[in-house]
Amino acid sequence: MQKLITIFLFLALISLIGINIVENLVAKEKTAENQSESFSIKTAAIISRKVEGNYLEVVQNIRSAILGKGLHIAHELHASDMLQRTSAAYGYKNTTYSNAEILEFCSAKLSQKLSRIDPDNIVLCPFTIGVYSLPNEKNTVHVTYKITNGKPGTEKVVEEIKELISSIIEDATW
Repeated sequence: MQKLITIFLFLALISLIGINIVENLVAKEKTAENQSESFSIKTAAIISRKVEGNYLEVVQNIRSAILGKGLHIAHELHASDMLQRTSAAYGYKNTTYSNAEILEFCSAKLSQKLSRIDPDNIVLCPFTIGVYSLPNEKNTVHVTYKITNGKPGTEKVVEEIKELISSIIEDATW
């Protein structure tokens, strides 16, 4: 009888170990799925356009075009000032930009659409347009922006964002 109990306990132990192994494998598989989901989002596309003109006028035209669409400029980052101020601390002697600013703005309508599709899309706002000039290019201003891809289902809204930013730049640089 004792042999029978020992065999029974041994089988029960193997069964529990087996269940634990299967549970661990399932948990690892779910973790891997979640990680691959977060890494499967495509990277941002950077679109750049060269414009002939005065840097300050182009920046002001971009501001006016954003406001003309009824949008709010949330922040203006004076990127060239920050980079010039900190370049020596990192061992750089020359400056990359003569002037550079990043304008951050928001469209409540498009932000609402993005967040309703997936709350994680909050990281796609605000939208940004970079404006810069280079030391060796007289009367040339670069206007750049990025288009990121949101979670699945946001393709139509991302297309609306592209159209909005493109129309702002077109209005400002005609």
